Amino acid sequence: MPALIMDIPAVTGTALGSDVSFMYHREKDDGTLILSWNGGEDHVYDKDVIGVINDPRGGRKNEVQPQLILRVVTSQSSPETTKMRFAFEPLPVTNLPQNYLEAHVITKPPMHLYVNPNEDGSRNLHIVVSTRSGVGEAQQYYDDVLSEALAAIDLNRDTYQLHITESEKSITELTKKVLLHRANDGIAQTVLLLSGDGGIVDTVNALLLSSRTEKYLKPTIGLISMGTGNAMANSTGLNRDATRGLGRIFRGVPQNLPTFKAHFSPGSVFLTDEARRTETLPLESGHGIVHGVVVCSWALHASLVADSDTTEYRKYGAQRFQMAAKELMAPDDGSEPHVYNGKITLYKSDDQGNEYVEEIAETRTSYIIASLVSNFEERLLISPDSKPLDGQLRILRFGDIAGADVMRLMGKALRGGGHEHDEMAYYAPINGLKIEFDEPDARWRRVCVDGKIIRVKEGGWVEMRRGHEDVVDLIA
Repeated sequence: MPALIMDIPAVTGTALGSDVSFMYHREKDDGTLILSWNGGEDHVYDKDVIGVINDPRGGRKNEVQPQLILRVVTSQSSPETTKMRFAFEPLPVTNLPQNYLEAHVITKPPMHLYVNPNEDGSRNLHIVVSTRSGVGEAQQYYDDVLSEALAAIDLNRDTYQLHITESEKSITELTKKVLLHRANDGIAQTVLLLSGDGGIVDTVNALLLSSRTEKYLKPTIGLISMGTGNAMANSTGLNRDATRGLGRIFRGVPQNLPTFKAHFSPGSVFLTDEARRTETLPLESGHGIVHGVVVCSWALHASLVADSDTTEYRKYGAQRFQMAAKELMAPDDGSEPHVYNGKITLYKSDDQGNEYVEEIAETRTSYIIASLVSNFEERLLISPDSKPLDGQLRILRFGDIAGADVMRLMGKALRGGGHEHDEMAYYAPINGLKIEFDEPDARWRRVCVDGKIIRVKEGGWVEMRRGHEDVVDLIA
């Protein structure tokens, strides 16, 4: 392990009103602030820090300006669960090392949080607590961290509208009833979503499937990752620390969030309530349509997402995907894993930007995804060439290969990549793709769009392309 780098000598200051010595060590993206005093030592880790602000309580005249290190301290709820507990622990200090301030000080207020209310007093800063996301951490995070952190920058409870989800339709309904109308009137809005990728997907679909005016002003989304895989947060750096994205909300800037759209053949339906119910898809030109911001997949990926979307599986957090994958790759009857049948057509561009069509000759597929992001989970680097919010779709496909080879390739992705160069993998930038299914069993005609599962009718198809009507900005 390389030695830690000490940028400048220790300085003296105060913490919690007592004299201390500060020393800041930093290497790459990791850093530790060491607080020393007679007979003791404490550490403040960069991964826990939201930022440093001037203490709003001020100090005495002619004294050094007191500051607050805003931090989130995380602990496991109990040994029997993957659920975490979060605490907001601001640390009052003076005279921090200059290199620490350069790394963490919030020099300007995050203006995307200070949105003006409407004339009737209704608020345009919204906080959405998704109670069903992940393993159910969102409410506790809001109560004990987010509300306190906002209050530290003078955003008290009366400055925002709080929404607690009551069903899987809550975010869609909020978007249609409130966000859409105000956006169409050109009103600036910021929405802090305590959710997984699904919260963004529901917002984007509700906006893209509705009429928008020339005055339309994109809402700004701040994501506090509370989901299972958290692909968007892991791919944009929001999960680079332990604040779940709150540090980026305080110090980041809004950036355009790219989208894609997937059209489905007639008869395709959403599978909901653990596949016990179906719902019709929204229609565009007679075909079902679903918008996404992360991934469109078939074969193993779609199957494991669908099979693991149960109450029993969800309590295991991100481990549920690996559990479902193992069951799919090693069926109980001892047979080989299913290899999926269908014709795949790719839409690509040449060096001059002209689009052309490429058909994949092999019709048997083990794994296929078309992704806008790099990471499906924190350690699962599925598309190494993807850059945050670059808007480029990339395909990763494994053909008719043995289950052991599929697991070997996925193991490489979990270890930081290399699978994309393997001779058994196909990896490339694309504009879109079409899959025409040749599967009599409905179980093998399931498609995943950002965690939503769509079952395609026998003989049907899905066609997806990069979207060109982006409707929200993401703080990143």
